Amino acid sequence: MEVSAPSPSDLFHYSAAHEVLICTSCHYAIQPDAIARHLKEIHHILRSARKPYVAYAGQWKLRSAEDVVPPRPDQFPVPWLPVEQGWICLASECNYMCVSTKRMQNHWPASHGRKGSLNHDWMPTPLQTFFRGNMLRYFTNLCMDGGAKPKLLGKPHESSDTQDRTAAMNSLQLRHHLDPIDTRILKHYFDRTYQTFMLHDDAMAPIWLRVVPGLAHDHSFLFHGILACTALHMAYLNPETSRSYVVRAMGHQETAIPLFRYALDHPTSQNCNALVAFGFLLAVYAFAADTENSNNPLFMVGPPDPSWGEQPLVLPQWLHFLRSGCCMLCDVWDSVETGPVRELAYAWEVEDQVAGLVGDDKKPYLDYFLALIPPDASWSAESTAIYTEAAAMLAESFAYMSSQQIVMKFSTWNILGLWPMRVEDSFVDLLAERHPAALILLAYYCVILKQLEGLWYFHGRSARLLTSVVRALDERWHGCVQEALDQVLT
Repeated sequence: MEVSAPSPSDLFHYSAAHEVLICTSCHYAIQPDAIARHLKEIHHILRSARKPYVAYAGQWKLRSAEDVVPPRPDQFPVPWLPVEQGWICLASECNYMCVSTKRMQNHWPASHGRKGSLNHDWMPTPLQTFFRGNMLRYFTNLCMDGGAKPKLLGKPHESSDTQDRTAAMNSLQLRHHLDPIDTRILKHYFDRTYQTFMLHDDAMAPIWLRVVPGLAHDHSFLFHGILACTALHMAYLNPETSRSYVVRAMGHQETAIPLFRYALDHPTSQNCNALVAFGFLLAVYAFAADTENSNNPLFMVGPPDPSWGEQPLVLPQWLHFLRSGCCMLCDVWDSVETGPVRELAYAWEVEDQVAGLVGDDKKPYLDYFLALIPPDASWSAESTAIYTEAAAMLAESFAYMSSQQIVMKFSTWNILGLWPMRVEDSFVDLLAERHPAALILLAYYCVILKQLEGLWYFHGRSARLLTSVVRALDERWHGCVQEALDQVLT
């Protein structure tokens, strides 16, 4: 007998006092932008059945993990959260909490300069946490420091950007034994490049300034990816010396890719956030290294690359990761969606966000796209079906881009993956064949890609891609993409 899924109100408990949504099955709170992914990956609820849950969650005011105010002692324990026996540090103004005795023993010499002892330096206490993974922050029922509320711990001290840059740069330089050229490249990253990966309204600079360098300290593939992209940025800014920087970038990327591939085959909670960050850098590098004289693929298809796994790829490496990364990291996805680079992982939530926002009557271009299907059956029934589905997804993408509800969620990663990550493999095959159905839709996707023109590594790319599409299209189809040409090339 098939067991029915719980109702939204049974699966989710809303804590109004703390403005969090707790999964009653998993016994932890869900990040506001990770609800659809939680339903899909943890509870295996099909997309068609997720809408009531997403709608239920959407009616509540939800705080992100960083903004959740810890409960007062009289609010402990919070319903639906497990209570664990743990420890709390008794040092003045510390209040560090953990559930492991060994962690507490290590905490004292690391934070207070001497070995601590039970009951004198730390004591047992019941603990709870709203979130898991990298956003795990314990709270207890004790009134500490003269009755002040307990507070979420472990959040880094907000130092100035200059102090952050200096400390991170010195740490990476010592860790990776840089030569003078790479030292100059690394300095440029902290001076300028880290601010240039995102759109002006992405507000992700702190991730690239503080979080990613910290991950790069422990993951060499990410460190080399940073230097590769930064070297290309320096080449872009200094055309007269660009060749030397391009060569240096190629060397770092060639070092990074095998290390990245190995880590991707062996994902853990320790390397998953670095993998997500490097996936973003794959796209930056691909576009920055794509010059007008290069063999420019049609964005979603490229030459076979035997180095990327056992089967040669039709997809560029960055798009392969964007389309498949969620599956590759499914075993550690909790650590990603609650981790420090979760905003980058938001691209994998696009499918559910688009489906939730767009009705059938609000899909720009859809009627036009469907009217282009030849009445003479010159396209096979299979090609027509593939085109129809991809056209509907592209129309949904236009609606998504125009929605005021999610404008603050736009990022480079979202826009790059908005349509390409959602279409079926069969559409990619059509594009690889240069089928006019696929080329027409790709031409109109260039209108969306134009949003990225302000980024140094994407400057001119939408126009170049559209030009490539028109060259590949038979002349009788040129009139069908005229509106795309007007919007992108003017």
